[in-house]
Amino acid sequence: MEKTFIVGTASLALAWSFIALTPDQGSAQDAGEQALKRCNYIRMIVPYTAGGGGDVGARLLAPFMTEDLGVSVQIENQPGAGSQIGITALAKAKPNGCTIGWTHLPAAIAIYLDPSRQAAFNRQSLAPIAMYVVDPGGIAVKGDSPYNSLGDLVKAAKEKPGAITVSDSGVLSDGHLLLLELQRQTGAQFAIVHSGGGAEGTADLLGGHVDAQAINLGGPNASMVASGQMKLLAAFTKDPQPDYPGVQTAEQQGFNIYSSTSRALSAPAGTPQPIIDRLSQSVEKAVELPAFKSKAAAAALNVTYMNSQETGAYWDNTEKTFGPLIADVVAKNK
Repeated sequence: MEKTFIVGTASLALAWSFIALTPDQGSAQDAGEQALKRCNYIRMIVPYTAGGGGDVGARLLAPFMTEDLGVSVQIENQPGAGSQIGITALAKAKPNGCTIGWTHLPAAIAIYLDPSRQAAFNRQSLAPIAMYVVDPGGIAVKGDSPYNSLGDLVKAAKEKPGAITVSDSGVLSDGHLLLLELQRQTGAQFAIVHSGGGAEGTADLLGGHVDAQAINLGGPNASMVASGQMKLLAAFTKDPQPDYPGVQTAEQQGFNIYSSTSRALSAPAGTPQPIIDRLSQSVEKAVELPAFKSKAAAAALNVTYMNSQETGAYWDNTEKTFGPLIADVVAKNK
């Protein structure tokens, strides 16, 4: 089956090269646009539950891409296994531009670097389209929690090892790696609970099923902190975040840890470059629109656009950075 896929994508790429280079087909950009218009709609896979930061950001972007491309971009949530289910569906889709999806880094990298996950995809299975958001991390508690600082939470976890429950977005997600590093630096021991995404983890937090949650600062979390439903103990950023007034960074509290998730839009490997470039251009055009900027600011999204080549380089560098840590975690869990 894998051989058939490779042969098929190679044939498609070869055919596309001929089309793109044929003078009467116009520019490569026009060729990409023409190919996308053959899609009944463009399926945008979100590998997490609806309502989380990644889902909110995707739903904000999709209408702007629809308007620009002239083809409906429709969200399809495929959560599970820390985004592995959704990314697997993306990697196995036809490489014709009609299926794109979100690959959050370093979570996607952690999946295919962990042999126990038996991932059906790797770095070569996916073609980066664009970086969209680099979303900083934080640790939050319920609004009425007795913990008011990161130090309070760490102290409680050290006094009662394994008794303080903290959720993340999945095994070896950015939140999981954050919690592992916090344990390593402090000697605290949390009971880490892997959820299916930010929305599911938040439901567990607000429902009193966990004591704390490793979150991303974009999406609905800023409004929940502002309303008092949640309390942010620390932002794992270099500087305080304007959407969270009065909240200190982890560094300001004596913890030199920084964390974020990078939301890259990707396509199946073998997707012709003109299609990749047109999709990337669509993201770039969207994030520059005043209407989009207004909505992104209201959603506290840290929009950070990179084109396909820049995103690919960023991905490779992230893998080099986190690879040893992931390998160490995998070895310890054998």
